[in-house]
Amino acid sequence: MSRQHIPLKDITIGTKGWTAKVIVEAKAMPRSSQRSPVKYQRMILRDSEGTKVQATIFESDIDKFSNVLALYKTYYISNAVVKTILPQHRIAKNDYQWHINNKTVVEEVTEVYSSISLPPYNFVSFSEFSKYINSDAYVDIIGVVIHAYPPREIPTVNGPQRIQELLLVDQQLIPKILTMWDQFIENECAAIVKIIKTKPIIAAYRIRIVSFNGIFIFIFTVSNGFIYIII
Repeated sequence: MSRQHIPLKDITIGTKGWTAKVIVEAKAMPRSSQRSPVKYQRMILRDSEGTKVQATIFESDIDKFSNVLALYKTYYISNAVVKTILPQHRIAKNDYQWHINNKTVVEEVTEVYSSISLPPYNFVSFSEFSKYINSDAYVDIIGVVIHAYPPREIPTVNGPQRIQELLLVDQQLIPKILTMWDQFIENECAAIVKIIKTKPIIAAYRIRIVSFNGIFIFIFTVSNGFIYIII
């Protein structure tokens, strides 16, 4: 039976006793902060009106919610901590973010008719990358991983940085290289390497396109990207 809930746009720091109905639109793997050992996990939640909010779980609460808040499932959520978020840290177009902790109540919506549907993703074809090269635009892509190169260090203006490259092809068999930075190597990339023989299909969201010898894709902003293994 459907519960009373309010739209995400109406939830602010001063909102009391609220319940929201949301779908988990994006969910990153747990990782540690670059400036501290604090472990966290980020996700994007979306309501039926299309409003989105960035939510984060920290430390031991990550294990508590490991079997809930699954990607593409719908939930009623209440009692999350609502905070403002600086523009440079925003992934969703929302002035607020949620911290989900051990006091947050999460209940899955099991009725199919009550679930929230996701809008179709607009994956960019590899042949269309020229439209986005060296721009500030984020794009979403999907492809088959056919090879994983060993991690290596490259020089940058901020000093040496570790990267690992994956060779992808799309439906047109166009090859491109997806470059993973920092903790994407230890998390998402490590998971992909374990099943590389199966030629997994992955989707990468919020990446930027940079031309390098005509075939390279770089994830510039590690904190803003999401990568999922589909098959």
